Amino acid sequence: MRSGIAGTVERRAEWEMDEAHGRALERRGLSVETVVRLGWRPCAGPTDDLWIAIPIIDHGQRVGTKRRTITGEKRFEQDVGTPQIFYNVDCLRDPELAGFPMVITEGELDTVAAIQSGYPKAVSVPGGAPEIDSGDDGPRWAYLAHAHDLLQQQRPIILAVDDDRNGAVLQVGLARRLGRSRCQVIMAYPRGKDLTDTLGSHPDGQAAVRYALATAIYMPIPGLMRITEFPERPVQPAHDTFIPGLEKHLRIRQGDLIVITGPPGHGKSSFVANLTCNLAWHWQTTAAICSMEQPVVPDLRRVLRSFRTECLEKYASAQQRADADAWIDQRFVFLQGEEGEEMTLAWMLERFAAAHERHDAAICVIDPWNEVSVADRPTEWTMEQWVSQCLRLIKSFARKHNVTVVIVAHPAKMRRDRFGKVPKPGLWDIADSAAWANRCDAGVVIYRPDVHGSDLTEISIEKSRDHYSIGIPGVVTLKWQPETSRFVRPFDQGRV
Repeated sequence: MRSGIAGTVERRAEWEMDEAHGRALERRGLSVETVVRLGWRPCAGPTDDLWIAIPIIDHGQRVGTKRRTITGEKRFEQDVGTPQIFYNVDCLRDPELAGFPMVITEGELDTVAAIQSGYPKAVSVPGGAPEIDSGDDGPRWAYLAHAHDLLQQQRPIILAVDDDRNGAVLQVGLARRLGRSRCQVIMAYPRGKDLTDTLGSHPDGQAAVRYALATAIYMPIPGLMRITEFPERPVQPAHDTFIPGLEKHLRIRQGDLIVITGPPGHGKSSFVANLTCNLAWHWQTTAAICSMEQPVVPDLRRVLRSFRTECLEKYASAQQRADADAWIDQRFVFLQGEEGEEMTLAWMLERFAAAHERHDAAICVIDPWNEVSVADRPTEWTMEQWVSQCLRLIKSFARKHNVTVVIVAHPAKMRRDRFGKVPKPGLWDIADSAAWANRCDAGVVIYRPDVHGSDLTEISIEKSRDHYSIGIPGVVTLKWQPETSRFVRPFDQGRV
């Protein structure tokens, strides 16, 4: 005689329910016919409450008996030697149930609630939910080892545990051991804290149980989402740089990483100064600048003063310089380490974050990268690995704080041609890592074809991750006008 599999146990007269037990089960919404088919029968117990005997079946054989009350105080007993295995484990061996989802409950009554509501592949854990989970696979979780081979093919697995603290411990423990990827959970029971409560207290108990199980959702896994689960992000406007000719090639958007390279002395820092001044003047943004080769005072201040006064610093009046300094103090903050202090990336990001919080800085500049301290680089990492990790952290920082990060990065030393001319580098030529080209949102190359004979400068936008928003790659030829600290068109000597 087959037994233990839902709906397959032959009825035996001596296991029929008496009226008292039958009514007690029905008051909970449980089907007497279902529990009889599963082999349940009235039994005596140590109290005057109504007790019922639940056979524990494995491979069609009774291997133990569990007894519990169905009225009065909840109490349990079991035969000595009863193995700690899933109740109704044989349902996992029934080929006729192969297409059904597996349901794991916290008690036998919940298993019956699932079975009679149309989910016959239902089991319950022995001993209920644990108070704590130490993380090991000790005796408490032995039932999973017993059913290991049967569990391999089960998916999805609905964890229909109690909606309480212990149930949460059980849910997390089962998901960790079975694999979160195939586990579903019930977000809320229509009534009560479990399937039995829902079955017995809802006007249409079986329909409510079916609804709870049918609407179970896969456990969230960080980093795996459908499009509807993504939060709506505010659209970041892309700002014009107001550098002539770059209108369709480069626009500045908060959250982006911009990498600027070029040979030494070709105007990288001048481009950054012009860019940040334009954004400060036209868009009222604040820039936080970490200038490690060019002293802030007097060198960088001289460039910024010239932009504001539109004349060389030495020709500006005292009032013009005072007005310029007031504007600089309003729109710029600077990072400066103490003598001998290691200015690591972590050191810089901490101060950039403070500049954003305190001064609403929207642009953070590192000029140049090769001066960033490597004191915190793990000894086992190559320089390429370290740079790649640093850029990953910088991009995360830019998105988290909604700032634009601009980095000036020198190319690797390039061999001059036979005429002594330094060739134009690309993003892939930046020293130490290909990640410079891979990770940036926009990549700019500053190059003067004839550094000794002409002041013409090629500004090449070599990479744009989003052509629609921040521009398309292209080259613009301009000239640096030191008296106004601006790049202008070659024929334009006035203010742009």
